[in-house]
Amino acid sequence: MSEGVDEQRMNVYLATTITVLWYICYPIAFAVYYAAIALVFIAKLLYRPVGFLLQPLLYFGRFILACSIAPFELLGRFETVYIYLGIAALVGITIGLAQRYLYNLLIRLLRLDTKPVPQRTRTAREYREAKRKEQEKADAPLISSGMLSMNETWPNQLSPAYSTQSDTARRMKRSKGLLNQTIAEEMSDG
Repeated sequence: MSEGVDEQRMNVYLATTITVLWYICYPIAFAVYYAAIALVFIAKLLYRPVGFLLQPLLYFGRFILACSIAPFELLGRFETVYIYLGIAALVGITIGLAQRYLYNLLIRLLRLDTKPVPQRTRTAREYREAKRKEQEKADAPLISSGMLSMNETWPNQLSPAYSTQSDTARRMKRSKGLLNQTIAEEMSDG
């Protein structure tokens, strides 16, 4: 029984609280409601002239909005191409990384990753010395003069003036290179 009495007491307190809140909130809600109606009426009166005056700004705002949305609409039209290219890029990157990994693995397994020892570069002095030795070797006669004696008779012995001239000509040809040499072409009898 005590539960029933407690429930009745709670119902009385609840009813009293609701009544007090009704008398407090009703006037506030009534004032807010009619104030909102008055504000809406004033806004409707001002909307048309203010809207007319702000119409260029509204059109400009809509234009800016349309321009900012246009690239996204364009992307929407090319959605399938965009997805295709995105997937292709991901596949390419994945295959490239796998190829790089396998290549590095094979290089390590086959021990191809040892770096060659860089050759020592020649200094300018060493280069000039090698060039000088090559020049001396090229200028040296093939048969030394001590091996041939002028007293011996050769079947087709040349005069000393002719051999001197040919040595000079030989040296000039060597110094001028291939550009001054003539190339004899064969004639075909066909």
